[in-house]
Amino acid sequence: MSDNTFIDWLETELAMKEKEDMARRGRKKKVQVPSITDIQLVLTNRVKKLVQEIEECGVEHITYSDVSRLDKAFDDVVEEANLKYQQMTIEHGEDKGTVHRAVWKDIVRADHPNIYVDRDYD
Repeated sequence: MSDNTFIDWLETELAMKEKEDMARRGRKKKVQVPSITDIQLVLTNRVKKLVQEIEECGVEHITYSDVSRLDKAFDDVVEEANLKYQQMTIEHGEDKGTVHRAVWKDIVRADHPNIYVDRDYD
């Protein structure tokens, strides 16, 4: 008799779960908007504007000021998000074994295992 009670309970739970799933499918899903800061929005819009100007007018119409503003917006986002440069170890020459900041590599989050840590030798 206890077997029937367990089976009855299990069937009841499965039926309730199925009703919940059906109700959930019927509801319209909310769109999750990722949070973006004002500084990140500035960078996004500067990149968009620069690309738009290149497409419409060509590279010759881009000013140094446009590039400087874009570079400043990039630096602000890197600082705000605590992004870091990766490190690179020199493998040849007289500086072999020296670790330095690899500015040509992708910038990564601060928890990345290969971040460059500025060492002050004061």
